[in-house]
Amino acid sequence: MNQKYSAINYALYLLSKRDYSEKELRHKLALKEYEDQEIEQAVEKAKENGWQSDERFCAGYIRYRARQGIGALRLKQELRLKGIADWQIEDELDKAEIDWYELAETVFEKKRPSRWDLKAKQKMWRFMISRGFERDQFYDLLKVDYDE
Repeated sequence: MNQKYSAINYALYLLSKRDYSEKELRHKLALKEYEDQEIEQAVEKAKENGWQSDERFCAGYIRYRARQGIGALRLKQELRLKGIADWQIEDELDKAEIDWYELAETVFEKKRPSRWDLKAKQKMWRFMISRGFERDQFYDLLKVDYDE
């Protein structure tokens, strides 16, 4: 197919805007209907020159999503979908030095309803789980009686 830009140039354009995982970059290039060989060459050149790094993408994504109040479990799931290997996710989560308990408490306090009853506790439980926090990171917050 006749393209305006080569796959390498398009990959460089994409990576100049933000970091992409290798899987995302391959997908973006495939959407532009580049040949498989061109995609492979573009991705390899991007990796060789340090333009694309799954490690850098993973670290940045973890920092970005943690600032949005997303827990480790959900981060792992999202990064797997973006093509990051499990060992790399675990490694980057360890390097991030995020206090997941403190983050869970911050998110919990932002969302906690003014009326605190059984229904509110169940709603908060579902919310915290959906945000990717583990039970032990927020369970003690549910036991506090805020109505006193």
